[in-house]
Amino acid sequence: MVRGLYSAAAGMMAQQVRVDVIANNLANVDTPGYKRDMVSFRTFPEMLISRLGRAPKRNIGSLTTGSIVDEITTSYRPGPLRDTGSPLDLALLGNANAFFVVRTPEGELCCTRQGSFTLDGNRRLVTTSGCAVLGISNGQLVEIYLPGELQVNGSGLLTGAINNQGELVERLALVEIPAGQALQKIGNSLYRGEIVVGDTPDCEVRQGYLEGSNVEPLTEMVSMMAAMRLYEANQRVIQATDSTLGKAIEVGQV
Repeated sequence: MVRGLYSAAAGMMAQQVRVDVIANNLANVDTPGYKRDMVSFRTFPEMLISRLGRAPKRNIGSLTTGSIVDEITTSYRPGPLRDTGSPLDLALLGNANAFFVVRTPEGELCCTRQGSFTLDGNRRLVTTSGCAVLGISNGQLVEIYLPGELQVNGSGLLTGAINNQGELVERLALVEIPAGQALQKIGNSLYRGEIVVGDTPDCEVRQGYLEGSNVEPLTEMVSMMAAMRLYEANQRVIQATDSTLGKAIEVGQV
């Protein structure tokens, strides 16, 4: 019975993590470029159950002792495009592994799919969280300044953009992250990983569009209900086991 308590408690903790992840997905359903997270589980090592006694020992099956969260993965499936008409809004089309390259205020290189950009007081192109959007000038990563309006074609080539030295910025800095390479979410739709800017990824840059979140609210709500029911089922197991243990103690005291 004690094993049942541990198994049910482990199940409750695993489902609580699942609920938290789903809740975060739902909270970001309207966040441009957001990618939904998914939880996968694994069981604790199985125990082999054998019959003991006068009869010859015989294996009668196996028993698991609960489940835990194995990992939280991100789906990079593209979200739907939305026409905003704003020249500072950019979206990447045709390659789910292509990202914009940005630099945080702390100087760290990151990547993002959220193309809702703006201009700071120095007319530097930045994300809504204040990260500098980067471009390529003479083969180097540079920040982008816009004396006029942002102009970018489908290949990511810029017109009229300059760096802080007044030199022309040729194109947006884009990077393709291999499908097997892990990225770490660090908030504000930013990802940390091994970012090596080389050839321009095979994708199309759409100006005046934003990529929406790839979260499907109906699917997430169904998953939320399933997770809560599993949590409640494990909770009832604990209550039933606790009641049984209490009665066993009463019998033992008689």
